[in-house]
Amino acid sequence: MIILLKILAIIFALLFLVKLKVDLGLVLVLDAVLTAVLFRMPAADFFRQAGSAAVDAETLDLIGIVILVLYLGHFLHAGGHFKEMVAALKNYIRDARLILAIPSAFIGLLPMTAGAMMGAPIVEEAARRWTLSPAWKTFLNYWFRHIWEYSWPMYVNLIMAAAIAGIPIARVSLSQLPFTVIAASAGLVILFRHVPFTPNEEASRLTLRDFIRTFTSIWPIFLTIILTFAFRIPMFWALAAACVVSGLFVKMPAVERWAIVRKSLSLKIILLTATVMVFKRILETSGALDAVMTIVKPDGISGIVLLFAAPFTIGFLTGVNQAFAGIAFPLLVPIIGRTHPDMILFMFAYVSGFVGVLLSPAHLCLALTADYFKADLRDVYKLLLAPVGVVFGAALLALVLFRLI
Repeated sequence: MIILLKILAIIFALLFLVKLKVDLGLVLVLDAVLTAVLFRMPAADFFRQAGSAAVDAETLDLIGIVILVLYLGHFLHAGGHFKEMVAALKNYIRDARLILAIPSAFIGLLPMTAGAMMGAPIVEEAARRWTLSPAWKTFLNYWFRHIWEYSWPMYVNLIMAAAIAGIPIARVSLSQLPFTVIAASAGLVILFRHVPFTPNEEASRLTLRDFIRTFTSIWPIFLTIILTFAFRIPMFWALAAACVVSGLFVKMPAVERWAIVRKSLSLKIILLTATVMVFKRILETSGALDAVMTIVKPDGISGIVLLFAAPFTIGFLTGVNQAFAGIAFPLLVPIIGRTHPDMILFMFAYVSGFVGVLLSPAHLCLALTADYFKADLRDVYKLLLAPVGVVFGAALLALVLFRLI
């Protein structure tokens, strides 16, 4: 009971400070301190772990990736690439509203931390047809960017969870594909209900020229995908190569290039990225995440509760996909099954964890996208709750129908 109250205190403190519009980086630092105090982590250990996490190779690599993503996004926007993509889509997509969703969903096929930032300028460009609030632009970019993570086999969290449970990734991807469809459908329903239909008078029939324009307008993104998956180059170096090559082929004044560099080197975003990793490290080393696993016994109905509570809590607290997969799933293997894993139980645990990540204020994609559009997180959450509820409701319904009845 004491452990549960401590975990709830950490969660409520996180939500309360966000509601007060306290800077998210400061919120994570304060919540890390609260976690250390509640779980009696010695001050010396706290500062050592926090300092280590801030300069850890993983953190520095992550910061580098975020900066390069920002640079590439700003560069493509300044070079007119996103306008070119939107213009090409307008030529053959008859419902203009789909242009608010398709680019972000397409970019979502590229598993990259803070990847939603790459689609944000495209949504900004496409949204000029309507008067959309910052919260709506944040929601549309954020939601469609993440519809693939239930089934796209390139995501590390899906690979990790499948490996821990001993299930072939192809089987996991196929069985969870309906959740990608459900997420996309929920997002489109909300999009179509809120954004009024305006016939795209520019649309005609799809031509090879427009199809090629759509892809070549964002060719540096394709280059990143090819280097990452075909040549197995680490994401940082793939992005760096894409930035360098695009810089060589795109004509742009030196002054404008330097302005893009300065805009990409945002101290606020760098600190936010670092504080996310510090918060994650304190949760791990203070014993807080281990304590989550002791709240519920892994048998009977308690095991079902644990299938939700463990991945959801870890996903919500950290905002990191790999965290709920790597930390919760090893404990959940006895419930899911060692020799013959239960795909329904696996699916429910995975969706629970990812729903926690989607709602987490510590999720970099959410934090950085909201910051890009200058959106109030409270307004974004109002839009997120319905589609998140639909996805989780589908997982819960499947669990009830196929395992609890």
